[in-house]
Amino acid sequence: MAECSRKEISTGQARALLAKWLDTDTNAKAVKEIINSLVKDKYIDDSRFAKAYTRDKLRFSKWGPEKIMTGLSDAGIDKAIAEQTVKDEEHLSLQILSDLLSKKKAELEKKQEKKIAETKKQIELLNEKLGDIETQKERAALQRKIYTLQTKIRTSNQQIRAALMTFAARKGFSISQISLATRDF
Repeated sequence: MAECSRKEISTGQARALLAKWLDTDTNAKAVKEIINSLVKDKYIDDSRFAKAYTRDKLRFSKWGPEKIMTGLSDAGIDKAIAEQTVKDEEHLSLQILSDLLSKKKAELEKKQEKKIAETKKQIELLNEKLGDIETQKERAALQRKIYTLQTKIRTSNQQIRAALMTFAARKGFSISQISLATRDF
């Protein structure tokens, strides 16, 4: 009861704590009775735990629904409770994803601008060298380098979008949510 009073815990976490404290092989019946008593007295409520866990992970850790579902599963929460809880917070999840991606996009664009400026300088230098080269073979090699650098500049927005999608996926957001949030980028 003292442990449950300090923080929300799930039945799975309570079972794990009791397993550490008691020999579960000989006290399996006692563990079940203790957990039933804690649930009955409202010290443990998996639905309440799932809501608190989901809100905390969304707001503070900026986790996506898939990562939250994994955490709830690890805590021993029933899949139906976890899915409903995550679904109830979908609007907050999308808002957090949008905020995360906006910040990350600004950060990536700033880095990309620096790279583009450096690449443009390289192109200018190569173009200057191009006038001094006499052989066709050397000239063609230099033109390929210039073209490659120009392609890097043209694909920079695609690279940013790919980086944003990877970032969001690592945070636990689904592909459909990511696609929805990045469609205007």
